[in-house]
Amino acid sequence: MSENLHENCGIAAVYIKENGNGEAANKALFYLYKLLLNLQNRGQLSAGVTTYNPHREQLLDTHRDLGPVNEVFKTSDREQSLKIFKRYAGTKGIGHVRYATSGSEERGYAQPFERHHGKLWKWFSFCFNGNLANYTVLKKNLEKLGYYMTHQADTEVIMHYLSKEFAPKKKPDLVKVFSNLARIFDGMYNIAFINADGDIIVARDPYGFRPLVYGFNDSIFMAASESNALINCGITDYKPLEPGHLIWVRNGSIKVHKFAESKGTAHCMFEWVYFSNVSSVNDGKPVYVSRTKLGKELAKLETEKATNEHIVVPVPDTAKAAGDAFAYELGIPSREGLIRNRYVGRTFIEGSSRDDRVQNKYTVIKEVVEGKKVFLVDDSIVRGSTTGQIVRYLKKVGGVKEVHVRVTCPPIRGPCFYGIDMSTVSELLVPKFEKNPNSGEISKETCDKIAKEMGADSLIYQTVGGLVRSIGFPKSQLCTACITGEYPTLWGKKLIKVAWDNYKKGIKERTYSC
Repeated sequence: MSENLHENCGIAAVYIKENGNGEAANKALFYLYKLLLNLQNRGQLSAGVTTYNPHREQLLDTHRDLGPVNEVFKTSDREQSLKIFKRYAGTKGIGHVRYATSGSEERGYAQPFERHHGKLWKWFSFCFNGNLANYTVLKKNLEKLGYYMTHQADTEVIMHYLSKEFAPKKKPDLVKVFSNLARIFDGMYNIAFINADGDIIVARDPYGFRPLVYGFNDSIFMAASESNALINCGITDYKPLEPGHLIWVRNGSIKVHKFAESKGTAHCMFEWVYFSNVSSVNDGKPVYVSRTKLGKELAKLETEKATNEHIVVPVPDTAKAAGDAFAYELGIPSREGLIRNRYVGRTFIEGSSRDDRVQNKYTVIKEVVEGKKVFLVDDSIVRGSTTGQIVRYLKKVGGVKEVHVRVTCPPIRGPCFYGIDMSTVSELLVPKFEKNPNSGEISKETCDKIAKEMGADSLIYQTVGGLVRSIGFPKSQLCTACITGEYPTLWGKKLIKVAWDNYKKGIKERTYSC
Protein backbone atom coordinates (compact mmCIF):
# COMPACT_ATOMS: atom_id res chain seq x y z
CA MET A 1 0.00 0.00 0.00
CA SER A 2 1.40 3.35 -1.00
CA GLU A 3 -0.28 5.21 1.86
CA ASN A 4 1.30 3.46 4.86
CA LEU A 5 -1.97 2.37 6.38
CA HIS A 6 -1.27 0.68 9.67
CA GLU A 7 -2.91 -1.48 12.26
CA ASN A 8 -2.28 -2.20 15.87
CA CYS A 9 -0.12 -4.52 16.05
CA GLY A 10 1.63 -7.91 16.50
CA ILE A 11 1.90 -10.18 19.54
CA ALA A 12 4.06 -13.17 20.44
CA ALA A 13 4.56 -15.64 23.28
CA VAL A 14 7.24 -18.22 24.07
CA TYR A 15 7.61 -20.98 26.65
CA ILE A 16 10.70 -23.20 26.80
CA LYS A 17 10.69 -26.22 29.08
CA GLU A 18 13.57 -26.17 31.52
CA ASN A 19 16.07 -28.98 31.22
CA GLY A 20 18.09 -28.22 34.35
CA ASN A 21 21.13 -26.72 32.63
CA GLY A 22 19.90 -23.13 32.29
CA GLU A 23 19.56 -23.23 28.49
CA ALA A 24 15.85 -22.46 28.63
CA ALA A 25 16.41 -19.11 30.33
CA ASN A 26 18.91 -18.13 27.67
CA LYS A 27 16.77 -19.17 24.69
CA ALA A 28 13.30 -17.79 25.49
CA LEU A 29 14.18 -14.14 24.94
CA PHE A 30 16.15 -15.02 21.83
CA TYR A 31 13.07 -16.65 20.29
CA LEU A 32 10.88 -13.73 21.34
CA TYR A 33 13.29 -11.39 19.61
CA LYS A 34 13.19 -13.50 16.43
CA LEU A 35 9.39 -13.67 16.48
CA LEU A 36 9.12 -9.89 16.79
CA LEU A 37 11.59 -9.39 13.94
CA ASN A 38 9.32 -11.48 11.74
CA LEU A 39 6.29 -9.45 12.86
CA GLN A 40 7.96 -6.12 12.13
CA ASN A 41 5.62 -5.52 9.18
CA ARG A 42 2.77 -5.15 11.69
CA GLY A 43 4.29 -2.21 13.55
CA GLN A 44 7.46 -0.13 13.58
CA LEU A 45 6.64 2.49 16.20
CA SER A 46 7.69 0.51 19.26
CA ALA A 47 8.56 -2.96 20.47
CA GLY A 48 8.79 -4.68 23.81
CA VAL A 49 8.95 -7.90 25.80
CA THR A 50 8.11 -9.14 29.27
CA THR A 51 9.94 -12.25 30.46
CA TYR A 52 9.47 -14.54 33.44
CA ASN A 53 12.43 -16.08 35.24
CA PRO A 54 11.92 -17.93 38.55
CA HIS A 55 15.66 -17.75 39.20
CA ARG A 56 15.89 -13.96 39.40
CA GLU A 57 14.63 -11.46 41.96
CA GLN A 58 12.48 -9.57 39.43
CA LEU A 59 10.26 -12.49 38.42
CA LEU A 60 8.61 -10.44 35.68
CA ASP A 61 10.67 -7.83 33.90
CA THR A 62 9.69 -5.65 30.95
CA HIS A 63 11.84 -4.02 28.30
CA ARG A 64 10.10 -1.73 25.82
CA ASP A 65 11.00 1.34 23.82
CA LEU A 66 10.26 3.34 20.68
CA GLY A 67 11.67 2.15 17.39
CA PRO A 68 11.86 -1.05 15.35
CA VAL A 69 12.89 -4.31 16.99
CA ASN A 70 16.62 -4.05 16.29
CA GLU A 71 16.76 -0.53 17.73
CA VAL A 72 14.89 -1.54 20.87
CA PHE A 73 17.32 -4.44 21.40
CA LYS A 74 20.36 -2.24 20.53
CA THR A 75 21.74 -4.83 18.12
CA SER A 76 24.02 -2.29 16.47
CA ASP A 77 25.94 -2.11 19.77
CA ARG A 78 27.06 -5.61 20.76
CA GLU A 79 27.84 -4.72 24.37
CA GLN A 80 24.52 -2.99 25.03
CA SER A 81 22.59 -5.72 23.26
CA LEU A 82 24.23 -8.47 25.32
CA LYS A 83 23.31 -6.59 28.51
CA ILE A 84 19.66 -6.50 27.44
CA PHE A 85 19.61 -10.20 26.56
CA LYS A 86 21.31 -11.08 29.84
CA ARG A 87 19.05 -8.94 32.05
CA TYR A 88 15.78 -10.06 30.48
CA ALA A 89 16.63 -13.72 29.97
CA GLY A 90 13.71 -15.91 30.98
CA THR A 91 12.04 -19.27 30.55
CA LYS A 92 8.79 -17.67 29.33
CA GLY A 93 7.77 -14.39 27.82
CA ILE A 94 5.46 -12.30 25.69
CA GLY A 95 6.30 -9.67 23.09
CA HIS A 96 4.74 -6.90 21.03
CA VAL A 97 5.33 -4.64 18.04
CA ARG A 98 3.17 -1.54 17.79
CA TYR A 99 1.86 1.05 15.43
CA ALA A 100 -0.36 3.66 17.04
CA THR A 101 -4.00 3.49 15.99
CA SER A 102 -5.02 5.08 19.29
CA GLY A 103 -3.06 6.81 21.98
CA SER A 104 0.17 8.77 21.64
CA GLU A 105 3.43 8.00 19.90
CA GLU A 106 5.29 8.13 23.24
CA ARG A 107 7.37 5.51 25.02
CA GLY A 108 4.74 5.16 27.75
CA TYR A 109 2.34 3.69 25.20
CA ALA A 110 4.77 0.98 24.12
CA GLN A 111 3.66 -2.50 25.11
CA PRO A 112 3.65 -4.80 27.06
CA PHE A 113 1.97 -3.03 29.97
CA GLU A 114 3.17 -4.40 33.32
CA ARG A 115 1.26 -4.06 36.62
CA HIS A 116 3.20 -4.79 39.79
CA HIS A 117 1.63 -6.35 42.88
CA GLY A 118 2.76 -8.21 45.99
CA LYS A 119 0.57 -11.21 45.13
CA LEU A 120 2.21 -13.25 42.39
CA TRP A 121 -1.00 -13.89 40.46
CA LYS A 122 -1.95 -10.19 40.65
CA TRP A 123 1.44 -9.16 39.25
CA PHE A 124 1.00 -9.41 35.49
CA SER A 125 1.96 -8.04 32.10
CA PHE A 126 0.08 -8.16 28.81
CA CYS A 127 0.00 -6.83 25.27
CA PHE A 128 -2.71 -6.82 22.66
CA ASN A 129 -3.42 -6.45 18.98
CA GLY A 130 -6.60 -4.56 18.09
CA ASN A 131 -9.05 -1.88 19.19
CA LEU A 132 -12.02 -1.92 21.53
CA ALA A 133 -14.96 -0.33 19.72
CA ASN A 134 -16.68 0.45 23.04
CA TYR A 135 -13.53 1.98 24.54
CA THR A 136 -15.21 5.28 25.44
CA VAL A 137 -17.97 3.61 27.47
CA LEU A 138 -15.55 1.25 29.20
CA LYS A 139 -13.32 4.19 30.12
CA LYS A 140 -16.24 6.17 31.56
CA ASN A 141 -17.34 3.18 33.62
CA LEU A 142 -13.87 2.88 35.11
CA GLU A 143 -13.74 6.60 35.91
CA LYS A 144 -17.08 6.31 37.74
CA LEU A 145 -15.44 3.68 39.94
CA GLY A 146 -12.61 6.08 40.78
CA TYR A 147 -10.00 4.89 38.29
CA TYR A 148 -7.64 7.51 36.91
CA MET A 149 -6.52 7.10 33.31
CA THR A 150 -2.92 8.11 32.63
CA HIS A 151 -2.97 6.94 29.00
CA GLN A 152 -5.75 7.69 26.54
CA ALA A 153 -5.70 4.24 25.01
CA ASP A 154 -7.69 1.04 25.26
CA THR A 155 -4.58 -0.85 26.42
CA GLU A 156 -4.90 0.85 29.81
CA VAL A 157 -8.63 0.08 29.89
CA ILE A 158 -7.85 -3.62 29.41
CA MET A 159 -5.22 -3.45 32.16
CA HIS A 160 -7.72 -2.03 34.66
CA TYR A 161 -10.41 -4.54 33.77
CA LEU A 162 -7.90 -7.35 34.22
CA SER A 163 -6.97 -5.87 37.60
CA LYS A 164 -10.65 -5.79 38.61
CA GLU A 165 -10.90 -9.51 37.81
CA PHE A 166 -7.97 -10.16 40.16
CA ALA A 167 -9.43 -8.10 43.02
CA PRO A 168 -10.82 -11.06 45.06
CA LYS A 169 -8.49 -12.63 47.62
CA LYS A 170 -8.57 -16.03 45.94
CA LYS A 171 -6.72 -16.62 42.68
CA PRO A 172 -9.37 -16.80 39.92
CA ASP A 173 -9.58 -19.28 37.08
CA LEU A 174 -7.95 -17.51 34.12
CA VAL A 175 -10.42 -18.98 31.62
CA LYS A 176 -13.23 -17.41 33.63
CA VAL A 177 -11.34 -14.10 33.76
CA PHE A 178 -11.22 -13.87 29.99
CA SER A 179 -14.81 -15.11 29.71
CA ASN A 180 -15.89 -12.19 31.89
CA LEU A 181 -13.92 -9.73 29.75
CA ALA A 182 -15.48 -11.12 26.56
CA ARG A 183 -18.93 -10.23 27.90
CA ILE A 184 -18.05 -6.52 28.11
CA PHE A 185 -15.45 -6.01 25.38
CA ASP A 186 -16.70 -5.13 21.90
CA GLY A 187 -14.19 -5.12 19.09
CA MET A 188 -10.97 -6.82 18.19
CA TYR A 189 -8.52 -8.09 20.79
CA ASN A 190 -5.82 -10.71 20.51
CA ILE A 191 -4.06 -10.79 23.88
CA ALA A 192 -0.80 -12.23 25.22
CA PHE A 193 -0.71 -12.31 29.03
CA ILE A 194 1.83 -13.48 31.62
CA ASN A 195 1.87 -13.32 35.42
CA ALA A 196 4.49 -13.75 38.15
CA ASP A 197 3.11 -17.21 38.90
CA GLY A 198 4.43 -18.28 35.52
CA ASP A 199 1.06 -18.53 33.73
CA ILE A 200 0.83 -17.54 30.06
CA ILE A 201 -2.46 -16.84 28.29
CA VAL A 202 -2.77 -16.29 24.55
CA ALA A 203 -6.35 -15.37 23.60
CA ARG A 204 -8.14 -14.65 20.33
CA ASP A 205 -11.35 -12.61 20.31
CA PRO A 206 -14.67 -14.35 19.45
CA TYR A 207 -14.78 -12.91 15.92
CA GLY A 208 -11.24 -13.84 14.93
CA PHE A 209 -10.62 -10.47 13.28
CA ARG A 210 -6.84 -10.87 13.23
CA PRO A 211 -4.79 -14.03 12.70
CA LEU A 212 -3.20 -15.82 15.65
CA VAL A 213 -1.29 -19.09 15.35
CA TYR A 214 0.54 -21.43 17.71
CA GLY A 215 2.76 -24.48 17.60
CA PHE A 216 5.03 -26.51 19.84
CA ASN A 217 7.36 -29.49 20.04
CA ASP A 218 8.91 -31.44 22.91
CA SER A 219 10.84 -28.45 24.23
CA ILE A 220 9.19 -25.22 23.08
CA PHE A 221 5.81 -23.52 22.64
CA MET A 222 5.31 -20.41 20.50
CA ALA A 223 2.40 -18.23 19.47
CA ALA A 224 2.39 -15.24 17.15
CA SER A 225 0.19 -13.02 15.04
CA GLU A 226 1.46 -14.61 11.83
CA SER A 227 2.58 -18.05 10.73
CA ASN A 228 5.75 -16.83 9.00
CA ALA A 229 7.14 -15.84 12.43
CA LEU A 230 6.74 -19.38 13.76
CA ILE A 231 8.13 -20.98 10.59
CA ASN A 232 11.24 -18.81 10.73
CA CYS A 233 11.76 -19.92 14.33
CA GLY A 234 11.61 -23.60 13.41
CA ILE A 235 7.93 -24.34 14.19
CA THR A 236 6.59 -25.62 10.89
CA ASP A 237 3.68 -27.59 12.39
CA TYR A 238 1.36 -24.80 13.50
CA LYS A 239 -2.37 -24.24 13.91
CA PRO A 240 -4.65 -21.19 13.95
CA LEU A 241 -6.14 -20.51 17.36
CA GLU A 242 -9.90 -20.68 16.92
CA PRO A 243 -11.93 -17.50 17.64
CA GLY A 244 -13.13 -17.34 21.25
CA HIS A 245 -10.38 -19.71 22.40
CA LEU A 246 -7.28 -19.26 24.51
CA ILE A 247 -4.13 -21.23 25.27
CA TRP A 248 -3.19 -21.57 28.94
CA VAL A 249 0.43 -22.47 29.71
CA ARG A 250 0.95 -23.43 33.36
CA ASN A 251 3.06 -25.88 35.34
CA GLY A 252 4.49 -27.38 32.17
CA SER A 253 1.11 -28.04 30.52
CA ILE A 254 -0.24 -26.39 27.37
CA LYS A 255 -4.01 -26.54 26.97
CA VAL A 256 -6.56 -24.89 24.67
CA HIS A 257 -9.80 -23.65 26.28
CA LYS A 258 -12.92 -22.05 24.89
CA PHE A 259 -13.59 -18.80 26.78
CA ALA A 260 -16.30 -17.13 24.66
CA GLU A 261 -19.03 -18.08 22.24
CA SER A 262 -18.36 -17.02 18.66
CA LYS A 263 -21.40 -15.53 16.93
CA GLY A 264 -19.61 -15.97 13.63
CA THR A 265 -16.18 -15.14 12.31
CA ALA A 266 -15.21 -11.75 10.90
CA HIS A 267 -11.71 -12.23 9.52
CA CYS A 268 -10.36 -8.84 8.41
CA MET A 269 -10.10 -8.91 4.62
CA PHE A 270 -7.17 -6.46 4.81
CA GLU A 271 -4.96 -9.21 6.23
CA TRP A 272 -4.91 -10.86 2.80
CA VAL A 273 -4.98 -7.63 0.81
CA TYR A 274 -2.19 -5.81 2.59
CA PHE A 275 -1.28 -6.33 6.26
CA SER A 276 0.04 -9.87 6.54
CA ASN A 277 3.43 -10.98 5.35
CA VAL A 278 3.01 -12.46 1.88
CA SER A 279 4.52 -15.75 3.12
CA SER A 280 1.96 -16.20 5.92
CA VAL A 281 -1.05 -18.49 5.97
CA ASN A 282 -4.08 -17.06 7.78
CA ASP A 283 -6.71 -19.51 8.97
CA GLY A 284 -5.71 -21.96 6.27
CA LYS A 285 -5.72 -19.38 3.44
CA PRO A 286 -2.24 -18.54 2.02
CA VAL A 287 -1.71 -14.80 1.64
CA TYR A 288 0.39 -15.14 -1.52
CA VAL A 289 -2.24 -17.24 -3.25
CA SER A 290 -4.97 -14.74 -2.36
CA ARG A 291 -2.95 -11.83 -3.73
CA THR A 292 -2.28 -13.59 -7.03
CA LYS A 293 -6.00 -14.33 -7.32
CA LEU A 294 -6.75 -10.65 -6.63
CA GLY A 295 -4.58 -9.78 -9.62
CA LYS A 296 -6.37 -12.31 -11.82
CA GLU A 297 -9.79 -11.05 -10.73
CA LEU A 298 -8.74 -7.48 -11.47
CA ALA A 299 -7.59 -8.45 -14.95
CA LYS A 300 -11.12 -9.69 -15.72
CA LEU A 301 -12.35 -6.11 -15.25
CA GLU A 302 -9.83 -4.52 -17.61
CA THR A 303 -11.27 -2.23 -20.29
CA GLU A 304 -8.02 -0.82 -21.66
CA LYS A 305 -6.74 -2.72 -24.69
CA ALA A 306 -3.25 -3.90 -23.79
CA THR A 307 -0.56 -3.31 -26.45
CA ASN A 308 3.21 -3.54 -26.64
CA GLU A 309 3.30 0.01 -25.23
CA HIS A 310 1.81 -1.19 -21.94
CA ILE A 311 3.61 -2.49 -18.87
CA VAL A 312 2.44 -3.27 -15.34
CA VAL A 313 4.17 -1.54 -12.43
CA PRO A 314 3.14 -2.86 -9.00
CA VAL A 315 3.45 -0.43 -6.09
CA PRO A 316 6.08 -2.10 -3.89
CA ASP A 317 6.00 -4.30 -1.99
CA THR A 318 2.57 -5.67 -1.11
CA ALA A 319 1.07 -5.29 -4.60
CA LYS A 320 3.85 -7.32 -6.27
CA ALA A 321 2.09 -10.70 -6.32
CA ALA A 322 -1.18 -9.18 -7.58
CA GLY A 323 0.60 -7.02 -10.15
CA ASP A 324 2.51 -9.96 -11.57
CA ALA A 325 -0.68 -12.05 -11.85
CA PHE A 326 -2.54 -9.12 -13.44
CA ALA A 327 0.23 -8.74 -16.04
CA TYR A 328 0.30 -12.47 -16.78
CA GLU A 329 -3.45 -12.54 -17.44
CA LEU A 330 -3.15 -9.59 -19.86
CA GLY A 331 -0.07 -11.02 -21.55
CA ILE A 332 2.13 -8.00 -20.91
CA PRO A 333 5.33 -7.49 -18.86
CA SER A 334 5.35 -6.71 -15.15
CA ARG A 335 8.27 -4.43 -14.37
CA GLU A 336 9.77 -2.92 -11.22
CA GLY A 337 9.42 0.63 -12.43
CA LEU A 338 9.20 1.83 -8.83
CA ILE A 339 11.75 0.77 -6.23
CA ARG A 340 10.98 1.28 -2.55
CA ASN A 341 13.76 2.54 -0.32
CA ARG A 342 13.64 -0.04 2.46
CA TYR A 343 16.10 1.81 4.67
CA VAL A 344 14.38 5.16 5.08
CA GLY A 345 12.39 4.16 8.18
CA ARG A 346 10.53 6.69 10.29
CA THR A 347 12.08 10.14 10.09
CA PHE A 348 11.14 13.76 10.67
CA ILE A 349 13.51 14.81 7.85
CA GLU A 350 11.06 14.08 5.05
CA GLY A 351 11.24 17.27 3.04
CA SER A 352 8.83 20.14 2.88
CA SER A 353 6.54 18.87 0.14
CA ARG A 354 4.52 15.77 -0.64
CA ASP A 355 6.67 15.19 -3.71
CA ASP A 356 9.75 15.12 -1.49
CA ARG A 357 8.17 12.46 0.72
CA VAL A 358 7.27 10.27 -2.27
CA GLN A 359 10.79 10.55 -3.70
CA ASN A 360 12.26 9.66 -0.30
CA LYS A 361 10.23 6.47 -0.30
CA TYR A 362 10.30 5.51 -3.99
CA THR A 363 12.72 5.77 -6.87
CA VAL A 364 11.36 5.60 -10.41
CA ILE A 365 13.49 3.72 -12.95
CA LYS A 366 13.12 5.97 -15.96
CA GLU A 367 14.75 3.47 -18.30
CA VAL A 368 11.92 1.03 -17.55
CA VAL A 369 8.88 3.31 -17.71
CA GLU A 370 9.73 6.20 -20.06
CA GLY A 371 7.31 6.47 -22.97
CA LYS A 372 5.21 3.58 -21.68
CA LYS A 373 1.53 3.29 -20.83
CA VAL A 374 1.62 2.04 -17.27
CA PHE A 375 -0.92 -0.06 -15.38
CA LEU A 376 -0.11 1.04 -11.83
CA VAL A 377 -1.34 -1.79 -9.58
CA ASP A 378 -1.84 -0.94 -5.91
CA ASP A 379 -3.44 -3.05 -3.20
CA SER A 380 -5.75 -0.33 -1.91
CA ILE A 381 -6.46 3.39 -1.85
CA VAL A 382 -7.64 4.93 1.41
CA ARG A 383 -6.90 8.64 1.45
CA GLY A 384 -5.65 8.93 -2.12
CA SER A 385 -3.03 11.60 -1.62
CA THR A 386 0.01 9.36 -1.99
CA THR A 387 -1.41 7.52 -5.01
CA GLY A 388 -1.86 10.85 -6.76
CA GLN A 389 1.70 11.81 -5.92
CA ILE A 390 3.00 8.58 -7.41
CA VAL A 391 0.98 9.11 -10.59
CA ARG A 392 2.38 12.62 -11.02
CA TYR A 393 5.89 11.41 -10.13
CA LEU A 394 5.76 8.70 -12.81
CA LYS A 395 4.69 11.20 -15.44
CA LYS A 396 6.94 14.08 -14.44
CA VAL A 397 10.15 12.25 -13.55
CA GLY A 398 9.65 8.90 -15.25
CA GLY A 399 8.38 10.26 -18.54
CA VAL A 400 5.40 7.90 -18.54
CA LYS A 401 2.90 8.48 -21.34
CA GLU A 402 -0.21 7.25 -19.47
CA VAL A 403 -0.97 5.92 -15.97
CA HIS A 404 -3.95 3.62 -15.46
CA VAL A 405 -4.49 2.93 -11.75
CA ARG A 406 -5.75 -0.56 -10.86
CA VAL A 407 -6.66 -1.37 -7.26
CA THR A 408 -6.90 -4.93 -5.94
CA CYS A 409 -9.22 -3.93 -3.07
CA PRO A 410 -12.74 -2.52 -3.52
CA PRO A 411 -13.19 1.18 -2.64
CA ILE A 412 -12.86 2.07 1.05
CA ARG A 413 -16.03 3.90 2.07
CA GLY A 414 -16.13 3.61 5.85
CA PRO A 415 -13.88 3.84 8.91
CA CYS A 416 -12.47 0.88 10.81
CA PHE A 417 -13.19 0.46 14.52
CA TYR A 418 -11.27 -2.79 14.84
CA GLY A 419 -7.61 -1.83 14.72
CA ILE A 420 -6.81 0.02 11.49
CA ASP A 421 -5.87 3.70 11.72
CA MET A 422 -8.77 5.14 9.73
CA SER A 423 -11.50 6.14 12.17
CA THR A 424 -13.26 8.98 10.33
CA VAL A 425 -15.19 9.27 7.07
CA SER A 426 -13.60 12.66 6.33
CA GLU A 427 -10.13 11.17 5.81
CA LEU A 428 -11.34 8.72 3.16
CA LEU A 429 -11.15 9.43 -0.56
CA VAL A 430 -14.27 7.81 -2.03
CA PRO A 431 -16.96 9.47 0.19
CA LYS A 432 -15.83 12.85 -1.14
CA PHE A 433 -17.06 11.82 -4.58
CA GLU A 434 -20.27 10.01 -3.62
CA LYS A 435 -23.24 12.00 -2.36
CA ASN A 436 -24.64 9.17 -0.24
CA PRO A 437 -23.06 6.24 1.61
CA ASN A 438 -22.97 3.45 -0.92
CA SER A 439 -22.06 -0.16 -0.32
CA GLY A 440 -22.59 -1.24 -3.94
CA GLU A 441 -20.01 -1.30 -6.71
CA ILE A 442 -18.50 2.06 -7.51
CA SER A 443 -19.73 3.75 -10.71
CA LYS A 444 -17.53 4.52 -13.69
CA GLU A 445 -18.47 8.20 -13.34
CA THR A 446 -17.08 8.27 -9.80
CA CYS A 447 -13.92 6.45 -10.88
CA ASP A 448 -13.40 8.97 -13.67
CA LYS A 449 -13.70 11.88 -11.20
CA ILE A 450 -11.21 10.30 -8.81
CA ALA A 451 -8.80 9.48 -11.64
CA LYS A 452 -8.93 13.08 -12.83
CA GLU A 453 -8.11 14.39 -9.36
CA MET A 454 -5.14 12.01 -9.08
CA GLY A 455 -3.91 12.88 -12.54
CA ALA A 456 -4.45 9.32 -13.74
CA ASP A 457 -5.81 8.37 -17.15
CA SER A 458 -8.23 5.82 -15.71
CA LEU A 459 -9.10 3.98 -12.50
CA ILE A 460 -10.60 0.54 -11.84
CA TYR A 461 -11.29 -1.00 -8.43
CA GLN A 462 -11.67 -4.64 -7.49
CA THR A 463 -15.23 -5.86 -6.95
CA VAL A 464 -16.47 -7.20 -3.62
CA GLY A 465 -17.17 -10.53 -5.31
CA GLY A 466 -13.66 -10.68 -6.71
CA LEU A 467 -12.22 -9.96 -3.27
CA VAL A 468 -14.27 -12.68 -1.60
CA ARG A 469 -13.39 -15.27 -4.24
CA SER A 470 -9.71 -14.43 -3.96
CA ILE A 471 -9.54 -14.88 -0.19
CA GLY A 472 -11.56 -18.08 -0.25
CA PHE A 473 -13.89 -17.55 2.71
CA PRO A 474 -17.62 -16.90 2.31
CA LYS A 475 -18.40 -13.19 2.62
CA SER A 476 -20.30 -13.95 5.85
CA GLN A 477 -17.03 -15.06 7.47
CA LEU A 478 -15.09 -11.91 6.55
CA CYS A 479 -15.09 -8.41 7.99
CA THR A 480 -15.71 -6.17 4.99
CA ALA A 481 -17.14 -3.29 7.03
CA CYS A 482 -14.97 -0.57 5.52
CA ILE A 483 -16.07 -1.48 1.99
CA THR A 484 -19.66 -2.66 2.50
CA GLY A 485 -20.79 -0.80 5.64
CA GLU A 486 -21.67 -4.13 7.28
CA TYR A 487 -20.10 -3.91 10.75
CA PRO A 488 -20.07 -7.23 12.62
CA THR A 489 -20.35 -5.98 16.23
CA LEU A 490 -22.95 -3.94 18.09
CA TRP A 491 -20.62 -1.03 18.75
CA GLY A 492 -19.35 -1.05 15.20
CA LYS A 493 -22.92 -0.51 14.03
CA LYS A 494 -23.32 2.35 16.53
CA LEU A 495 -20.04 4.05 15.67
CA ILE A 496 -20.61 4.08 11.92
CA LYS A 497 -23.77 6.15 12.46
CA VAL A 498 -21.77 8.58 14.60
CA ALA A 499 -19.00 8.68 11.99
CA TRP A 500 -21.38 9.63 9.17
CA ASP A 501 -23.16 12.21 11.33
CA ASN A 502 -19.79 13.75 12.16
CA TYR A 503 -18.84 13.81 8.48
CA LYS A 504 -22.03 15.64 7.54
CA LYS A 505 -21.43 18.15 10.36
CA GLY A 506 -17.80 18.70 9.38
CA ILE A 507 -16.43 17.12 12.58
CA LYS A 508 -13.06 15.53 11.88
CA GLU A 509 -12.01 14.18 15.29
CA ARG A 510 -11.68 10.45 15.91
CA THR A 511 -15.02 8.68 16.19
CA TYR A 512 -13.88 7.02 19.44
CA SER A 513 -13.48 10.45 21.03
CA CYS A 514 -17.12 11.48 20.47
